[in-house]
Amino acid sequence: MKRLWVFILVFLWSFYNLSLEAKILNPEEAETLLQHIVKQSKALDYWGIWRFKDAEGRKEHFVEVLFLKGVGLGWKVLGEGESFNIRLGNYRYVVNLESGEVESIYPLLDLPFAPLEEDVLGLLLENYLFDLRGSELTFVSKWTGKVIRSLLLDDSGEVVAQRMYSPQGEFLGSWEMLYRDTSPEYPWISRYLNLLASWNDKVRDAESQKAESLKIVLPSFVPPGFRLHRAYLLNDGERRFYGLVYTDGLVSFMLFQSAYPFKVSGSPTLRYIHMSLEKSRTKMVAEKEGFYFFLIGGLDPRVGREVLKSLTEEGGR
Repeated sequence: MKRLWVFILVFLWSFYNLSLEAKILNPEEAETLLQHIVKQSKALDYWGIWRFKDAEGRKEHFVEVLFLKGVGLGWKVLGEGESFNIRLGNYRYVVNLESGEVESIYPLLDLPFAPLEEDVLGLLLENYLFDLRGSELTFVSKWTGKVIRSLLLDDSGEVVAQRMYSPQGEFLGSWEMLYRDTSPEYPWISRYLNLLASWNDKVRDAESQKAESLKIVLPSFVPPGFRLHRAYLLNDGERRFYGLVYTDGLVSFMLFQSAYPFKVSGSPTLRYIHMSLEKSRTKMVAEKEGFYFFLIGGLDPRVGREVLKSLTEEGGR
């Protein structure tokens, strides 16, 4: 496998040496490289340490990461108490390390230290250009011309660092793998492993259903390049929500809508209850005729409003 990766690099570099401006991979080259990155990123179980630094280099934090093939991904932010995070679908389950019980559940979109998913490679190729310079692979949006992400690869083709950008191309910060152990025997990791395996078995596919079977009203407008990737039926106590995940292969947003009115009376027009933009992530809460709508993700707020408008007016609500 290492020989294949070396061959890919040698081939690409020999091509680039012919012209200094020929830096963009063609679709076949890009697909081959992306498939290799996915395979290498999931080749081995590991425990490791990742570090995040913000754009100004003033703030940083460290994260323990545990990846198990066929099971899932878990992580613990150092300095944040006895909480262990588990990725299950498009949600982050926060589990107490002492009790083993879930404390809270949050939507989960972009996770820099998670491997690329093979089922979005088609969307990546459709929506991005790929610039390979040495060991750095940069993703450039075909729709905006902005750099959205760059990956630093090691000699085997595994991702060891990432630079993150907003949809507008603003640099947000970087992640770097500081340490990686493929056969850890530290006693505390067994707790992480047990929680990861246990909750993965409990939740896997329990909330996921095909969008067609849920009979969900879909927005008639989504940003160019985005496709419906996953649909959920969520139960929050006595309340039920439909959850929709849209992605362009790299950037994602989630849209929730209540399955029925939460109150008899409501606004006949779309009423915004909350809107915010934090670190390039838009959050919106709106209500119409007792139905509630939530949007969160890497969208410009103006685009987010258009998505909700198309759902509530053109979509049929």
